[in-house]
Amino acid sequence: MIDSISDFTLPPGIKRFEDVKKEDASREIKRTSTLGQAEFLKLMTTQLQHQDPLKPMDNGEFLGQMAQFSTVTGITEMSTALSKITEGFDTQRKMQTIGLIGKDVLVNDTNAELTEDKGLRGVVDLKTASNQVQIQISNGAGDVVHTVDMGRKFSGQHTFHWDGVLDSGEKAQLENYAISAVALNNTGTVSPNVKVFGQVSGVRFVKDSSEVMVELAGRGEIGLGDIERIGE
Repeated sequence: MIDSISDFTLPPGIKRFEDVKKEDASREIKRTSTLGQAEFLKLMTTQLQHQDPLKPMDNGEFLGQMAQFSTVTGITEMSTALSKITEGFDTQRKMQTIGLIGKDVLVNDTNAELTEDKGLRGVVDLKTASNQVQIQISNGAGDVVHTVDMGRKFSGQHTFHWDGVLDSGEKAQLENYAISAVALNNTGTVSPNVKVFGQVSGVRFVKDSSEVMVELAGRGEIGLGDIERIGE
């Protein structure tokens, strides 16, 4: 015999009215006690607007508050989306860097490789106009093997080229050469800065880093940021 309604067993899937009310109350408490993304951002904005300009919130404190909020679903989803975007940019950057292989790039150096198909190329940077500009090309022993006479030039960057033919008419050895410049202007003789072209033979992505190294044929590695110009 059933003495009271509380002793009555409900069929599976049917909940008591009191149990339903308790679950609803529990969900409401959880909802109202959870700080949403919009509320958090509004709170942080208000806090930053009213902070003491002489004692602003330091980065550690600000990041600490952001870290506390990282468990909120909205921020977690935002973080995931940003991670995917970052991965996409990183992949795109790597593909663009790989596209440098086979191209000539201008670097701030005075050693250049003489090649069969393109010879030796570089740029002389003139601070002022010069009445006479010469590019001197020296071998490993320090001997000047060829001089490129560029004549009169205005200030700025000017490209020079040597096909590898010596003054004697013979072809020079295909190797690295040291490049220097001499310019004559109104104040006398000066030594302008010289930059050279090198062909990219490979790229290397440093593990656990955003650093990218570029290998130039016959010269070794340089940083991607050391490239000043990209040619063909």
